[in-house]
Amino acid sequence: MLVLASLLAGPVAAYSALFGSLAVYVPGLAFTVLVMRKLGGDSAAFLRTAVLAEFGKLVLAGVLCAVVFIFVKPLAAGFFFLGLIGMITANWIGSALMFRDAPAMTQQRNNEQTD
Repeated sequence: MLVLASLLAGPVAAYSALFGSLAVYVPGLAFTVLVMRKLGGDSAAFLRTAVLAEFGKLVLAGVLCAVVFIFVKPLAAGFFFLGLIGMITANWIGSALMFRDAPAMTQQRNNEQTD
């Protein structure tokens, strides 16, 4: 949505916002894939994987930002950071909505198990 709205400012703004969004989305996706593979197993292995995946996510986000700033010319830095912040905000809102519904889902699951 942000990329489409950025098209009003021009194609440079649109692809800058897209690259900013991808610089957050791709590391988050890699984190999710790595952590979900260890879900339900040994707690120590899960925690180790989660910590390493979080470190990798931060490093990958930094590398992607550096690569975009070095190799993408011209780049609208303001729209790049707008895309980056927009994706982070969308992740926060999605997580808040998911955790808001979690108690009701747990109660429903418990009711189904007792029936």
